[in-house]
Amino acid sequence: MALQGNAPLNRFSLKCKVRCDSACVDGWIINVLDRGVLDLDLNISSESDYKLPSEVFLNKTLVRLKLGGKDEFIIDVEEVFLPKLKTLYLHGFVCFEDSGVACAKLISGCPVLEELVMINLMWGLMDVCSVSNPTLKRVTICSEIIDYNPQSVSFDTPNLVYLEFTDVVAIKYPKVNLDSLVDARLGLRLTPCQTTKARRSVKSVGQGMMGNAADFLMGISNVKILYLSFDTLEVLNFCCKTIPLFNNLTYLTIETNEDVGWESLSNILENCPNLETIIFKGLHYRDTNQCWDERYRFKDTNKCFEEDADMCMCKPWEATPICLSSSSVKILEVLKFGEVTSYKDDMDRQTEVIKFFLETMPNLEQVILYYDTPFDDDLSILSTELQMLEKVASPKCKIQVISDNISYSSTVHSSSSTSGLVFLNNTFPV
Repeated sequence: MALQGNAPLNRFSLKCKVRCDSACVDGWIINVLDRGVLDLDLNISSESDYKLPSEVFLNKTLVRLKLGGKDEFIIDVEEVFLPKLKTLYLHGFVCFEDSGVACAKLISGCPVLEELVMINLMWGLMDVCSVSNPTLKRVTICSEIIDYNPQSVSFDTPNLVYLEFTDVVAIKYPKVNLDSLVDARLGLRLTPCQTTKARRSVKSVGQGMMGNAADFLMGISNVKILYLSFDTLEVLNFCCKTIPLFNNLTYLTIETNEDVGWESLSNILENCPNLETIIFKGLHYRDTNQCWDERYRFKDTNKCFEEDADMCMCKPWEATPICLSSSSVKILEVLKFGEVTSYKDDMDRQTEVIKFFLETMPNLEQVILYYDTPFDDDLSILSTELQMLEKVASPKCKIQVISDNISYSSTVHSSSSTSGLVFLNNTFPV
């Protein structure tokens, strides 16, 4: 670096471990800042707490700043002014002081910031977690799992278009200004103790758990595209008293898990009047254990826990929810259909769910099942079973059964009893 003198520099990346003396590292960083560096990537690990020089946060040339490390990396700023910074990336053990003021100051001190990424941060340990910047367009936050709920989380980003947010559900969301949001991917989750309590409980509502996601959901209710992890579905089961109306939502993806019930899913679908496409990642759900109640049976012949059967074959919800019988959904896709993850899971139950959708959703035009099987016969058996349905709610529904693992081509014509149910020709590579 000394040989380069004061030559201009576009990009500088430093990965090192600071031991006793940080003076050399500080010198290198200040040198490149003085030379007008545009893109600065610092990955610094320290046996003792390392504090970045203040010059990093008072710089007129930086356009992209990436900070992180394997050990504790402290950001404690008194003043921030980064007038050209468009991308801020924080990862690893980056730590702010407890109040959250330094974190908020860093984000708001970048007047043209467009993208913010914070990965594996312990930001939930701060008293107040806040993202406030009017120029932000994309935000990705993936916080570490902590043992208690953050006290307060706020977003004041009126021009944000994309949000990916993974965090323990907070006690409160005092401000959620996301009026321009189009696409949201949510990974809200319970604390480990709450998760244990939830999965041992009989009911999913009214367990007196800390945290309330209702205000956060209201803040993102303008989205057109929404992804809900199974953790988020569990949060909505236990920590969300009301589901807002998602008038603009047309594309919804639901990740499922064998330990998480679908109680909140019917409320979500009921409040998405213009939903056109729904994608399920798997068709797993927690046993409802309502085998004795006919409202939970897929059909009268379904019997659970009888001799030689230890699998609950009940519906994931009571009776036929209004959200299905009046659904506007036209396209339904299931990824990893047929995937059996443990003894709790069952292929027959997944097939019953598909039949239930076909029998109750009146506007379905296309159902695509990505079948997780290596056997040719499984696809033909499933197609034949669906063809035998006595009725379908949508007379124009077409079904595709696809497997990436095998070569399969067939045409199955609908019978008179399932008028309109058509299985499409497909040829897939081995």
